[in-house]
Amino acid sequence: MAELGSLSSEGRSHREEAMLERRLASVFRALSGDPRVDLWAHRPVDSRGMLPMNAPHLYPNPRTAGLDSLRGATDAMAMRRRFSDLEVHRALLPDAREERLLVEILEQCRCESLVVQSGVRANLSLRHAVWRSEYLRSRLHETHLGMLLFTVILITRAALTREPITPVESDLIEEARFELSADLGPFLPSLKATCHDQYAFAKVARDLARTIAGRITALEDRESTRTGARERRVSANLPLVFDVSEELFAPAPDSRSGRLHVAHGYRIWDTSFDRTSHITDLVRAESLRSGRRTIAEEAARLAVPLAPVVTRLHSVIDDVTDVHEAVAADEGILDSSRLTRLLTSPGDPRVFRGRSQRAETDCAVTFLLDLSGSMKPHSARLGALLDVIVTALDRLDVSTEILGFTTNAWSGGRLRRDWKKAGSPAGPGRLNEVHHIVVKAAHSSWRRSRTHLGGILKTSLFREGIDAEGLRWAVDRLRSQQAAKSAVIVISDGLPADSATGEANDEHFLARDLEATVARLRRASDIGVIGVGVGTDPSLIYPVGVEVDPEDVGNAASVRAVVDALRSVLSR
Repeated sequence: MAELGSLSSEGRSHREEAMLERRLASVFRALSGDPRVDLWAHRPVDSRGMLPMNAPHLYPNPRTAGLDSLRGATDAMAMRRRFSDLEVHRALLPDAREERLLVEILEQCRCESLVVQSGVRANLSLRHAVWRSEYLRSRLHETHLGMLLFTVILITRAALTREPITPVESDLIEEARFELSADLGPFLPSLKATCHDQYAFAKVARDLARTIAGRITALEDRESTRTGARERRVSANLPLVFDVSEELFAPAPDSRSGRLHVAHGYRIWDTSFDRTSHITDLVRAESLRSGRRTIAEEAARLAVPLAPVVTRLHSVIDDVTDVHEAVAADEGILDSSRLTRLLTSPGDPRVFRGRSQRAETDCAVTFLLDLSGSMKPHSARLGALLDVIVTALDRLDVSTEILGFTTNAWSGGRLRRDWKKAGSPAGPGRLNEVHHIVVKAAHSSWRRSRTHLGGILKTSLFREGIDAEGLRWAVDRLRSQQAAKSAVIVISDGLPADSATGEANDEHFLARDLEATVARLRRASDIGVIGVGVGTDPSLIYPVGVEVDPEDVGNAASVRAVVDALRSVLSR
């Protein structure tokens, strides 16, 4: 916890929250032994999406919880990932809601009981103590049902982890413990005996959960007949007890039409209308030339000098390579093609190749532009910024691409219409037509492609933004170049936004996919990823972030900031 100590639980900024979550994610990966897992809003995710961990003590409020509590919750989730097989757990989950909750809690306690590190055990104990305190403050225990659940949790956890129940809590649950002794007693030895065997443990946990669920049903029936104000007030809080996400265990939605695609937790309703275009197919030649003139005028007005940009990039782009060249020396590697000189000019030393060094460039950089509607006002300045940096990279023989991502339609277009015709099934996934645009391809020279940059001024191209799919597309193209050094620079003014997808799923569906995509790229580490935020802080998502004021896009300060970020990732 030493490295987390500088971030207090009160008054953390969004940047500090992001830093804290990244550090906790590193802790999670180290303890779980799974390098593929990351945290999104303090919930664990992997390549398939959000991981279903639903024990109620796992999720303290990240804005108000202390660092010890957050660390304890992270350790608890890491232990769950390490010791619990998700497929076995999912296969043995009961159908009834109350039984599922109890099996969830018991499986979490089983995983925590297997911890051997004393520091981790202390973190887990502290987190659970904080949760119990919150439970009591919420007064959930003031009903028979609330007390029953609290008692079951305390007794089973104590039996598995061998942590004693505090005297205060023991006095509190004394009556309920006596009532439950006949139900719980026979199961406790079996839970302890099978804690190293998940399958056997789950069968015991199911039987215990079924027994307790019978008591819960009887209590709910009894309390529903009571009309006291106090009972009504407290029972309104009971959903907090059952605050578990059942949809995480549900199978992925299917479509009889075969048009629903499920991949790594990210769903797409239909890809039939997606397309990739070249800017010359979308914008007339005269409009390209007109747009290019506008960008040139903007660049002249901003007057960013090119030479310093080239100088700053040169040192991190060129690699020094040993080569053997013909040199005037009397030793070195004999050049067989010059053997005749030994006969015709015995004193000529140029039959040898001496060793020298030469700078060689093997670098590729891709610029990925967010062509969503809110980016339209910045297009001319954005063109000026790209003009300077791409020209500098071209002078250094760096391969460059300029790509853009947008959609074919507003509000879903044909996809949303077809989805509605299919009865609007829940959770359709991405619900708009993706449109990817190549402004400059890697194989095209900047001299020939410079005019194409004017196409980004065509306002009808700017619609909605599906960032993560655009980023994956750009990275696939970049990897195909097989450069020794490579980087992708994403220029956007905020998180992904598509109205149809947001309305049909949850509002964070696209943002989660972007976070997961960037996290995978960060772990792969073969490509540098830079986020340039126009009026927003991209460091909350991207490992290297540059925030630029909208009025500063294209000026010397913004160019220098982007170049410095590019230097930092290429020099690693």
